[in-house]
Amino acid sequence: MQQLSGIDTTFLNIETNTCPMHVGGLVLLQPPPGQTPEQSFRAIFDLVESRLDHVPPMRRRLLMTPLDIDHPYWIEDPDFDLVHHIRRRALPSPGGQAELDALVCELAATRLDRNLPLWELHVVEGLEGGRIAVITKMHHAAIDGVSGAEILTTLLDLSPEPAVLPAPDKPWRPDDIPSLTRRLFTTAKSLSRRPGDSFRLIKSTMPVLASLGREAIERGKLILQGESTRSVIGLAPRTRFNRQITARRSYAHGGFPLATIKAIRKAFGVTLNDVVLAVCADALRAYLEERSELPRHSLVAGVPMSTRPEDQKGAGGNHVTFLRTALHTDEADPVARLQKISGDMAAAKEKMRALPASLMGDWAKVPSPALMARAARLYENFGIQSFHAPAFNVVISNVPGPPMPLYFAGLRVLANHPVSIPFHGVGFNITLMSYCDSIDYGLTADHDTVPDIGHFAELMRAAMERLSHAAAAA
Repeated sequence: MQQLSGIDTTFLNIETNTCPMHVGGLVLLQPPPGQTPEQSFRAIFDLVESRLDHVPPMRRRLLMTPLDIDHPYWIEDPDFDLVHHIRRRALPSPGGQAELDALVCELAATRLDRNLPLWELHVVEGLEGGRIAVITKMHHAAIDGVSGAEILTTLLDLSPEPAVLPAPDKPWRPDDIPSLTRRLFTTAKSLSRRPGDSFRLIKSTMPVLASLGREAIERGKLILQGESTRSVIGLAPRTRFNRQITARRSYAHGGFPLATIKAIRKAFGVTLNDVVLAVCADALRAYLEERSELPRHSLVAGVPMSTRPEDQKGAGGNHVTFLRTALHTDEADPVARLQKISGDMAAAKEKMRALPASLMGDWAKVPSPALMARAARLYENFGIQSFHAPAFNVVISNVPGPPMPLYFAGLRVLANHPVSIPFHGVGFNITLMSYCDSIDYGLTADHDTVPDIGHFAELMRAAMERLSHAAAAA
């Protein structure tokens, strides 16, 4: 058995029927000439079955503690059956992007069964041009963006002929379900360590709080002297993205040539991630301006940042923290906005490196799962997100992916578009992942928040063109 971390448990506790907490992807595949959909499905099924020993999270299911007073455990499922997880689907005619995005929305809105390992893989046929799509779902309690990319890489190959992976050092063995007596004893032992852990956590947090206090005092002095403006440290303005959401989703996908983004990076001396944020900022500004909803102060983005140590690669789970950065949507010039975002991100990363990497996860261990779950229900039922300023307006995540062409059970991978999570108060998520010579994006939102999400994708393409033209002229 392996106990979930505080952050992993948090993703379980805040899940409701309105806010399923699984992430995933839309992988577009080109079958070999002459291969039928049935043969493609069987090849994918057999490939996943052959790689299960190399992807431990795929055979683990939850074991809850008595009364949910401690964090749950992962156990190796003694009843594991791959049939429950890999499913075959077909798109209605004409099998275009609209039909595919509608299916993604349907699957994104449906919770995973907690009595099984928390993942699904849907093989979709009927796409235009004979392509196949694979839509994946995996609970955020089991993976973050980086570990999800690692799992996908394990399932993919460098050539059409699947490689034969060596057997693991230890063969897989299912766990016995522990008795109630054993679970009570394990829970009591874990809880007995909680007071000491809490004391050490408070002790390690005090220097961080002191540093933040000093920074707040210095910032206050600058504000009194008129030398500072509202920025990322301030609260985000309220927008249409910061509302109570429904269970209905909207989704769009697309991609950008990696060469275009690299040219912009080189022309202005910024990072790839800075360019991605600037493109999203431009599209957000245009989208709100069209509706006469652009706030006077800049929007703020929550940007996930991996804190995964080298020895935890391939282990699953979450090692992530959030940066907050201003998107400078109050700046009309796209190049000036890019430079401001670049400066803010560099400063935010520097501050984040000064913090203990495990601090957020350690604090997430403190409350009991039962308490956190009830707090999440109260937050949803009373619409509390409507009564406080949002920490950030949107989530923008850029996950590094494989730089070379890959194959899935002999089918060539054309693109890999992320599917992520909107939540109460943050109803719009923009996630990008690099693959080969492109950066593929997936836009996931509450349908009432962004009903015309395909139009937002067009605004992103226009924003990229503006920066590309500016880079060419620089």
